[in-house]
Amino acid sequence: MQNSIDFKDIDRSRKLLGLGETATLREIKKVYRELVKRYHPDKCKEKDKRGCEKRMKEINKAYKLIMEYCENYRYSFTEKGVEDFYSRYMKGFQEDWMWGPGKIKEGGKKIDHRGI
Repeated sequence: MQNSIDFKDIDRSRKLLGLGETATLREIKKVYRELVKRYHPDKCKEKDKRGCEKRMKEINKAYKLIMEYCENYRYSFTEKGVEDFYSRYMKGFQEDWMWGPGKIKEGGKKIDHRGI
């Protein structure tokens, strides 16, 4: 394990894996499995083996770094920690331009994407 994980390394790794700025553990594992199926040297044509081997090394390194970051993330199981997480999570849906009711602007005026 690295002593510290640098944002640039994490960002580079998530992009290499094709992840967005947020992802669940399930999504990370799914993407990794798909990439392994695609680039595993045993699945590549003979002429592409070297490229696949190189790509697999990059994929494995990126996945290992992302998983190391996730495994060492400290979650809060306190009442406040759980409530804060869900309030931030739900706020994203509530203020979403497509699903939410719109934002309330200062002064109480509602800004609605539907023009209401």
